[in-house]
Amino acid sequence: MADARILLADTSAWHRSRHPSVVAEWRRVLDEDVVATTAPIRLEVLYSAQGAAQYDAISSELDGLHQLHCDAGALARALAVQRLLAHSRPLHHRVAVPDLIIAAVAEIAGAAVWHYDHDFERIAAITGQEVIWIAPPGSL
Repeated sequence: MADARILLADTSAWHRSRHPSVVAEWRRVLDEDVVATTAPIRLEVLYSAQGAAQYDAISSELDGLHQLHCDAGALARALAVQRLLAHSRPLHHRVAVPDLIIAAVAEIAGAAVWHYDHDFERIAAITGQEVIWIAPPGSL
């Protein structure tokens, strides 16, 4: 990653943030203050909390990131992209609903989706938006 664009870090990236091959890159983007989150990602990340104290600690960490809004416009864009996917190939619309919403939030905000999930590649093939793997697919 060469410049300091905003990265909307998908849950797939968060769940691999402690993997030895990406820890340094995670630290770098956090230090550069280019990591963002949004409500659907927060919900997924906080779901894994092991109790109230951990929930509050993770929530506090997420509060320190850029917050991208998930609004009616993002939901409308997610539906439009799902339709485009459905019309592109049989069953190609079967992209996870949270991924459609997350991609729409990023697209509207002009952020790149930082991920480890093939769904974002399928979405980007339709939208042309920027998506970045945290590591080569299949490597983690």
